[in-house]
Amino acid sequence: MRKFVLALVAILGGLGPLSSAYADDNGGIVGVSFQGGDGSYTRAVRNGVTLAIAADPPSTFLDDKTHQFDGADVRIFKEITKRLGITKVTWNIMPFDAMIPSLLSSRTDIIVDNLHANAQRLRVVSFTSPAYWYGSAIATQRGNPLKIHSWDDFAGRTVGTLRGSINHQLLGERKDLKELKLYTSSEAEFADLIAGRIDVAMEDGIKISMFLKQHPSSAIEMVSDYKPLPQEYGYARYALRKGDVDLNHAVSRALDEMRADGTLASIIQQFGYSDRNLWFFPVKN
Repeated sequence: MRKFVLALVAILGGLGPLSSAYADDNGGIVGVSFQGGDGSYTRAVRNGVTLAIAADPPSTFLDDKTHQFDGADVRIFKEITKRLGITKVTWNIMPFDAMIPSLLSSRTDIIVDNLHANAQRLRVVSFTSPAYWYGSAIATQRGNPLKIHSWDDFAGRTVGTLRGSINHQLLGERKDLKELKLYTSSEAEFADLIAGRIDVAMEDGIKISMFLKQHPSSAIEMVSDYKPLPQEYGYARYALRKGDVDLNHAVSRALDEMRADGTLASIIQQFGYSDRNLWFFPVKN
């Protein structure tokens, strides 16, 4: 993988050191123009951007100790805005399912909490190039007393997931669940699982593993033999309005350079991901 990354760096022209080497005096990546005609990148540099996030650790969250926004996607976007010369940045935290309406009404400019691209979302927003790869997993009470191991085992059970997520969409199509309970944060979802108010929680695997790492004595476990459906995994991407083509090109270019020079790998490793999450990997059944 190291040889591959070095080769990609060479193809892109040798990216050099981080930070100020990327941005010229007027903002932007040196030698690269994002003036396709809609003016969205120029406005972002001139006026700043408002970035939408949710209480969705480890992707995006408000740190209780530092009272600062943090998470894998937050750190990725702090690097992106620095490289693009966007110095005025406002973070707007909201429920997960409120982010797309906020974007479309122009209350925010970019959805930073990664979204799973699907046909429904592609009708209303545009996505950036890929950031990293992820997939769904499930958690049960410790010992898995109800023997829930597969998608089929959800029948007749009370299942919890994040409102507005791809799991919400997939589970909402089922008619055989006892109940589908929706949450605005994974912490509330896991608390209900511990309390026995739901039988199984369906979330991104990294969220479950990070929760267990932070709360090793909690009475839940990740189901190790659960195999997600193909619809449950994909690349994490960020969303912009369809008309903001210049800004999307700029963000995507910065993401691609961060992938090539190792910055993206360094950031996601701080939140439990590995180099395996940089590239597509098939889920073996």
